[in-house]
Amino acid sequence: MNWTAAFKSALILFAIVNPIGSIPIFLQVTNNMTGSEKRRAFKTGVLSAATILIIFIVAGKQILTHVFQIQLNDLMAAGGLLLLIIAIDHLIFGALARGVLEKKQLKPHHVGAMPIACPILAGPGAMMTVLMTSSEYGFLTAVSSVIMVLGITWLILRYIDVLYHFLGDIICTVLSKILCLFIAAIGIRLLMLGLSHYFK
Repeated sequence: MNWTAAFKSALILFAIVNPIGSIPIFLQVTNNMTGSEKRRAFKTGVLSAATILIIFIVAGKQILTHVFQIQLNDLMAAGGLLLLIIAIDHLIFGALARGVLEKKQLKPHHVGAMPIACPILAGPGAMMTVLMTSSEYGFLTAVSSVIMVLGITWLILRYIDVLYHFLGDIICTVLSKILCLFIAAIGIRLLMLGLSHYFK
């Protein structure tokens, strides 16, 4: 396995998952929970997100190509456009984040599955990213990047109160905006790569 590619893919996926920038959202959706309930919600969220992304790595391409007749170039263009829209939304509007905060599930496992696992951790952008990583670098590299990113995410969630107290809302917001710029750049690159195949 190419470890350089794995770390590169993990950095891209980390920017898209954006666990640091999402700390205020995590705290908001678990605001009325006890410490043990929060831990259960976060554990469920990370495990569910890992399951979703690994399933997408294993079967996502087959589903898209054989069921929906979508080729890799189509996926690159669509995925790039989607990442660009997500980045612009987070940078300017924040409508997706507000939609997540409107979910009013109370049980830890429900909150862990939705919205923490999906759409926050394993949203459409993350799904497209792991699928592209798998297509470009192989199954092991894609899975390794998921394990690295969600391992770091679990640590962030495990010590979320300490981190939020240390960083504060302003720093979390600034870091989130910076990562969104990277996501926008990645989205444009994928969009251009996907479209370039139609103009050869």
